[in-house]
Amino acid sequence: MNSLTQNKTLMGVIILAAFIILAFLFYSWSNPSSAVTNTNSEGSQMGQALLITLAGLNTIRLDGEIFTDPVFVSLTDFGVIIPPQPAGRRNPFLPTGTAN
Repeated sequence: MNSLTQNKTLMGVIILAAFIILAFLFYSWSNPSSAVTNTNSEGSQMGQALLITLAGLNTIRLDGEIFTDPVFVSLTDFGVIIPPQPAGRRNPFLPTGTAN
């Protein structure tokens, strides 16, 4: 990269960072008190929704009959067995020749 391209890139990054900082400051100064109350009420509503979902999960009953279904039995495992590999040093950050 030549210096002109580097200067343009640096100026672009600086302008972008300044824009982000100004947008953040404008947003935080525009209505700071409602932002705090909205966050708390939204968090409370999300907490209630989470509790309702968790209560619904407690009512789920799993049927073991699926494991005897012919379609399930006909499934094939295409997994690959990974052979064991030799282990490296216990602490690779110690200099060579140092006791662990």
